[in-house]
Amino acid sequence: DEMGLGKTLQTISVIAHLKENIPNFNGPSLVICPLSVLYSWCAEVKKHAPTLKCFRFHASDPNEREQQKHTMLHDIMSYDIVVTTYEMAKNPQIVGLIRNTYFNLCVLDEGHVIKSLTSQISEAVRKIHCQTRVILTGTPLQNSLVELYAILNFLYPQYFTTPDVFEDAFDITHNRIDPEMLLKANKLLQKFMIRRLKDEVEKLMPKKIETKILC
Repeated sequence: DEMGLGKTLQTISVIAHLKENIPNFNGPSLVICPLSVLYSWCAEVKKHAPTLKCFRFHASDPNEREQQKHTMLHDIMSYDIVVTTYEMAKNPQIVGLIRNTYFNLCVLDEGHVIKSLTSQISEAVRKIHCQTRVILTGTPLQNSLVELYAILNFLYPQYFTTPDVFEDAFDITHNRIDPEMLLKANKLLQKFMIRRLKDEVEKLMPKKIETKILC
């Protein structure tokens, strides 16, 4: 989805739906997001699903952070949503607390941050224990198909076990493009991705105007 298409609201709706409709559904789901949207996530939960108990796991004040660690250790099962940041998720002092918990959903907001398989954050989130994984992003693909593989491997590690096919199909640096494989990748994505465009969601948006200027 592009920006402003309600990815946050959709995710909150899913968690609320599961809690209300699935017997014995309890315990927390985890949302990891950039610090810039941490507080808006908490505000959106409060606004749209006030019955969900939300825990913001991020604090700059050392005392508050110690209290939060205590909550994570002893009281986390009483919450429905834990919202934290990517910095916290890869922080060596915090990683253990997150890994000790089994989450219902693990949601990566702006999830293309894990596009590199070897980055610290990419390795940290792959070790989180959860039942279901969700990625929210407006840019699932930026430079190469291996980035797409990294995202699919996080979502379905049992099916996406090696990046080789993705590497061979699309490599701009070596001028290697396999149109047939790109078509297959497109079809494959349709099975895993809900894609929404502005004109489907917001009918009043004016049409985008593209102007090409040749230099």
